[in-house]
Amino acid sequence: MSLLRSALVLGFVTAAVPLHAQPAARFVRQDLIVDTAWLAANLTAPNVRVVDMRPRGFAEGHVPGSVWLDNNAIRNPKAPPTFLPTPAEFAAAMGRLGISNTTRVIVFDERGGLYAARLWWILNYYGHANVALLDGGWPKWMAERRPTSTDTPAPVAATFTVKKGTVGVATADDMKAAINNRAVRLIDARTQGEIDGKDLRGIRRGGYIESSIPVYWEDLLDASSRAVKPAKDVETIWRSKGVAKDDQVIVYCQVGMRASYDLWTLALLGHDLTKLKNYYGAWEEWGNREDTPIKTRE
Repeated sequence: MSLLRSALVLGFVTAAVPLHAQPAARFVRQDLIVDTAWLAANLTAPNVRVVDMRPRGFAEGHVPGSVWLDNNAIRNPKAPPTFLPTPAEFAAAMGRLGISNTTRVIVFDERGGLYAARLWWILNYYGHANVALLDGGWPKWMAERRPTSTDTPAPVAATFTVKKGTVGVATADDMKAAINNRAVRLIDARTQGEIDGKDLRGIRRGGYIESSIPVYWEDLLDASSRAVKPAKDVETIWRSKGVAKDDQVIVYCQVGMRASYDLWTLALLGHDLTKLKNYYGAWEEWGNREDTPIKTRE
């Protein structure tokens, strides 16, 4: 009996996940990313929910069967200190999308994961780890002429129960305590212009948090394909910044999106998720408060 036939008999292979659809593992956590071939082969899989996080364009065309989620719905700017939706609010939102605790969630956007990574992070925070980003997202899907649809799906409502998660959320007080703390790596995922205090983006004060290390999220992307860089390149970037695989890490940006992408790439490398936190108040909170210390370039 062939190896493939043996696997089929023993139930190790299912039609929903073809053996040829996934590339050889590149990352330690290859389960956190899927390619376009895998998604095309699994569009009708019974326990897969595809979530489109693009701010616009869903009505004009989307991945068949996907549902749309407004990125603004998973962060509450009026709910300090965490800025999270309540567990009940988040559970209801996931239930409306047809996402249960056993659903395999695949998320994509048109920016290389800027919006999608934030859903990855908050799902993990609320105890749902079975979620992955579509590598290359919408641009790669379209470049390969994959199927699209203008139909608006009506998913059957599901029950989503919030559980204890893995990744954490940091507050402003946590950030203050982490400054110059050798036990924590503070990471700034923003542009150099924001760090220099030249690009305020509507925030009252510009600059950076003392002892933070810049790791701009797009440096982890391939500029042409908008796919994540190969594992060896991603690891080189993080290790060159002095971030080891066992470090406690807190990442911040402006509203928690770019920070989520940085955290996702660390997770791909096998970083312990319980040691990863997103400062979700982000610079929107830090730069608009009077009691938060800010460093500026001399």
